[in-house]
Amino acid sequence: MGSTRYTNMLIIICMVFLAFTIFNVRGLKTDIEGFNEKIENIGKEIDSIQTMNTELDEMISSLHSELELLDTDINKVQNNIYTIRRNTDEKTNSVDKLNISQLQEFFTKRYDSIFEATYRKTGN
Repeated sequence: MGSTRYTNMLIIICMVFLAFTIFNVRGLKTDIEGFNEKIENIGKEIDSIQTMNTELDEMISSLHSELELLDTDINKVQNNIYTIRRNTDEKTNSVDKLNISQLQEFFTKRYDSIFEATYRKTGN
């Protein structure tokens, strides 16, 4: 009798273990489906981020091109400023070298031309 009881106990323990294992396997299948869903959602997010990244790369390229054009324009303006400064310095230096009679002649011509232009406009 002792051995039958022991055998029955062992069978009951095996059945409980088997039932426990079966129920846990079903739970794992449900979790696998959930994980597959999460993986698909992450894949969609990755695709949308890659699309956004491509758009941002195109925007960066466009802005870089505009920046290069602006740099070129700035260089042209700086060169023009340098040329104007050089010409102004040359004129200033040439005025400094004029003697009194040359200065009188310069201002007389200048103010006579202004007076004549004003006279023509007013008609007097």
